[in-house]
Amino acid sequence: MIQATALCVINCVSSVKRRLMTICGQAGDAMVYGRRYTRIWAPLLFCAFAGGVAAAEEPSAEQRPITATYEVFFGGFHVLNAEARLENGGERYRVAAAAETQGMLGWFNPWKGETESRGLVAADKIIPQRHDNRGTAEEGERIVALRYDNAGNIIEADVMPEQDWEDRHPLPADAGKGTLDPLSIIAGLAQLLQSGGACEGRFAVFDGRKRYDLTVADAGTRKLEPNDYSIFDGEARGCRLDYEMLGGHRVERSKYAATARERVIWVARPAEDAPLIPVRLQIETAYGTVMGHLTGYSLGDKAEALLTD
Repeated sequence: MIQATALCVINCVSSVKRRLMTICGQAGDAMVYGRRYTRIWAPLLFCAFAGGVAAAEEPSAEQRPITATYEVFFGGFHVLNAEARLENGGERYRVAAAAETQGMLGWFNPWKGETESRGLVAADKIIPQRHDNRGTAEEGERIVALRYDNAGNIIEADVMPEQDWEDRHPLPADAGKGTLDPLSIIAGLAQLLQSGGACEGRFAVFDGRKRYDLTVADAGTRKLEPNDYSIFDGEARGCRLDYEMLGGHRVERSKYAATARERVIWVARPAEDAPLIPVRLQIETAYGTVMGHLTGYSLGDKAEALLTD
């Protein structure tokens, strides 16, 4: 899948955008933005995904694997399918996510990505071991591979292709020091919630290209009405998400990202015997709304098949 679950804005090929605008007017602009925003909100979706799971179950020596699937819309257009998977048992965690553009956006400007993080849980502290992120689009493949020592410090960072810094803010000194990768935030939220904490926290994040702080805050509860897109309706709790970019981001900010005023993940149980997982994603901007809907989930043996190496 949220991403990360990562915070990066990519430029679409200008000729593709012009074609979309010609065909669909403002709707084309919305679809282009949908692809740009894919790497902004995807990791946030996955962060809340595992945080909700951790809050749902009593701490135990072993937790069952779980997978959840989502469809995401922007401005009424189906722009992305995403899947998040969590394996969290005892002293180790593994989080994996995959996403792919859909509809006209996928036709004119295809993109798909996969990301995975593994690490240790020691004395309620998250210690990442490895993070891999791979995205493929018309302009080629983009890869990030981070490796950590036993204390969770980055010892190797491979980024391909190398970052073009001409139109980007520089990274701060020691950008990776004291940070988690985007998906390891999931394990951090899990530990927070298992300890009885609320849906809130602040996390220092480095994804290999950008440095930012991610903030999670409680947004209260509300009743989600039934619709044709989701398998869920009913009472849900909101987790408000925000981030502060500290380096590696573009100097010229997208008008869409600049007007994003609400980023909320709604968490609930899709069934009585199910754990808490995100059931809806909502991002409000001046140019349209991003909506992500839960379309399915599985636990235990069914989810385990998706987590095998």
